[in-house]
Amino acid sequence: MVRNVTFLVLVIFLGTHFATAGQIEYPQVIHTQYEAVDQKTGGHFVLWSEREKIFYGLDQKLFPGARFVDITQVTPSVGSITLTYVEVRTVSSTTSDYLYLAGNVRFRVSGMALKSSNVPAGGGMTPNAQ
Repeated sequence: MVRNVTFLVLVIFLGTHFATAGQIEYPQVIHTQYEAVDQKTGGHFVLWSEREKIFYGLDQKLFPGARFVDITQVTPSVGSITLTYVEVRTVSSTTSDYLYLAGNVRFRVSGMALKSSNVPAGGGMTPNAQ
């Protein structure tokens, strides 16, 4: 019994002693790009920033579909706010819309496929391949 307890304490001590967290490198940069599955109709893109919603593709007459969305999120240092840069090209335009936002930004895409991202797969941050 005493040997089992001693062994258990030794395993816990060695397991926690060497498990130290690494330092996070700054600036943190996350880059993600989506492209519409159907380039003629485009995809849907909704962005929330504080109390504002920005729509692309909700209604083709009012909000044309997005051909591609390019998102870059930068956190410059510890405790700083996140800066978000978004480029959206709609199916009805040859030039892009550029959005520059600070603070908490959330977005939802549908009808679009993830083309590139620097977020490692398997962490629950990237959509599953379908």
